[in-house]
Amino acid sequence: MREGDQGEDTAGGTARSTAPHQRATHTADDTDELVRHWSEAVPEIDPRVERVVDRLMISAKYLEQLAARLSAPHELQYADYEILARLYWIGPPHRLRPSQLAAGTLAPPTSITSRLDRLQRRGMLRRVSDPKDRRVLAAELTDEGRALFERIVAEQATEERALFEQLDDDQLHALDTGLRALMGVLHERLGPAPRRINLALSQTSSRES
Repeated sequence: MREGDQGEDTAGGTARSTAPHQRATHTADDTDELVRHWSEAVPEIDPRVERVVDRLMISAKYLEQLAARLSAPHELQYADYEILARLYWIGPPHRLRPSQLAAGTLAPPTSITSRLDRLQRRGMLRRVSDPKDRRVLAAELTDEGRALFERIVAEQATEERALFEQLDDDQLHALDTGLRALMGVLHERLGPAPRRINLALSQTSSRES
């Protein structure tokens, strides 16, 4: 499900919105109300499951927003952060082809070149010939790019720790245990975790447009 879904009930000639987010934005967590309305509209929805799904998705968005906020003072957009992340976490020599970066950042291939050009102008990366196909220019993280990314990640870790310290030890342990069990089910039913570095490495073709 996605927040902001809408519908109408015209029974009796009266239109009724099923967009409860318009009425519940004053609460810190409006998932319960949203899911209640969704399940009324679509009886197949299991509120127990959808409440977890919604909170997982919103939590992930919060953490993405945090990374974007910490990147902004360094004149980086979140998409730039993602490129640096893929190059950093791949390990030495911190090099990937444009097609791998597109797959690993879930970005359209047409948007990667301009972002690489901008990061190169800032000294965050360099373009080098791909050893597997010298017709292809791969992106390689520079020392400056690596230092900046490590600084952002350190700030991110500090912020995340402060957030999760609001949970007591039992809550944090229960969350960790529950998510570990969920990951096991997802892996069994849906396959390997779609980690972005794995998506990047899945691009084995050396030809680039």
